[in-house]
Amino acid sequence: MRGFEGTHRDPSGFVSRIREVVWSTAGLVGAFTILIGITYAALILLKHTLFGTQVFDLGIFDQGVWLLSRFKTPFVTLRGLNLFADHSSWILVLIAPLYWVWSDVRVLLLLTVLAVTAGGPLVYAIARTEGIRKPLAAALAAAYLLHPAVAWNAWDVFHPEVLAVPLLLAAYLFASRRHLKLAAVALLLTLLVKEDAALVVVPFALYLGWRFKAWRMSGVVITWSVLLFIFNFEYALPYFSPTGTLMYTSRYGDFGSGLPQIAWNVFTSPGEVLSILAAPTKVAYLAGMILPLFLALLAPELLLVAVPITLANLLSLHAYQSEIQFHYTVYLLAIVALAAIHGAARIDRERLARFLGPSVVIAGIVGMLLIGPLPTNQPDNPWYGTTSDPAAINQALALIPDDAAVSADWYIGPHVDHRTIVYMYPNPFVRDYWSADAAPGPPADGAEWVVMGAGTPGSEGENTQEALDIIDADPRWEQIVANDTVLLFHRTS
Repeated sequence: MRGFEGTHRDPSGFVSRIREVVWSTAGLVGAFTILIGITYAALILLKHTLFGTQVFDLGIFDQGVWLLSRFKTPFVTLRGLNLFADHSSWILVLIAPLYWVWSDVRVLLLLTVLAVTAGGPLVYAIARTEGIRKPLAAALAAAYLLHPAVAWNAWDVFHPEVLAVPLLLAAYLFASRRHLKLAAVALLLTLLVKEDAALVVVPFALYLGWRFKAWRMSGVVITWSVLLFIFNFEYALPYFSPTGTLMYTSRYGDFGSGLPQIAWNVFTSPGEVLSILAAPTKVAYLAGMILPLFLALLAPELLLVAVPITLANLLSLHAYQSEIQFHYTVYLLAIVALAAIHGAARIDRERLARFLGPSVVIAGIVGMLLIGPLPTNQPDNPWYGTTSDPAAINQALALIPDDAAVSADWYIGPHVDHRTIVYMYPNPFVRDYWSADAAPGPPADGAEWVVMGAGTPGSEGENTQEALDIIDADPRWEQIVANDTVLLFHRTS
């Protein structure tokens, strides 16, 4: 018996420490984060496998990043634009080396899941730094991970600004622990996710300067924010734009045409601004973003940080910018999470401990149930794709040479875009979503292969049948595959 007992001794206490870490509050937060991350990763990869991801915007970013990783000019033929004409997402240059390790669009899908779920442990760490008890800190992390906007961002495939979530949270954590240089680096990296990031970085840097008496760091970040903002809007975006002008100012047509005019009219038209913000859809959006982390309402000074970027979204004519299903939520999501931590710190008392933590988690669960992308039975399942027979499409794609010029439909495009020339059908036969309507159009004979889903040929444009008629009427085009799932054509010389 003595020898048997000896085999179970742990003189160094290593096993005990591992067990303690696993069953600690931090360990449970980590385990829940991994569970949520695996769930969202599995769902979005399934959606992609079933051809449910789309050219806009996944295929665009994938082709652009692939070109960068091959040291080629990132002219995205799916869109007819330089990658940096669409948005000044300079951080894509830093992402491109990932394709040296694994050159696959799924890198971007998994990076999205990693970025949004990383907020869970960061929320827990920040809450503990703010002196919040472990159970409530864990509850805040769980509520964040259950927030419907986290799930929707995983569903909305890849957009560079999703990286702002962990960067903004990390900046706060670094600043709170007096690692001011690291905080500045995190904020400067946030500026690279998109040209509008300065609208949240500047007020956030001001807040950090006031909160932690870090005015020097704040001043450096604000200076670079203003300089990069001017550079992006006055030089970079017009330079890469096919029209030589900013592409998206038309979304604010109610307030003017140029950026200075829009900003001035927004500032001088409070009545019109308030009437837009009072619209039921806008109020519902704000409620959906804040109420799942309702303690954020107790820290209004932090919510003010998100006012400029949230106004930019809510005042836009582009409906996606004020819908919780899309990636425009990322900046507000990070600030709401921080505000919830501060709200919790203000009421974390012994007599409230028994119900405050559970109520926070329940709010997250209710938010997910009411407005989150819950997997359901087809056809209502938001995570489902467009086909039940992906093997048939993959067999057709295997016939296309790797270096061939291809025209692929809205859903097949992201599976064939690691090439220099790939068009979103009905391009190049009929111009559709190409080069912001700037001349010239794509060359009519620019594609050697055409692949599309059977029954629903093409993208979401109106000219898909016209392009198919052009192919049918041209004797150079030969139908290689035709079944209930996919159509494949090849142009002979």
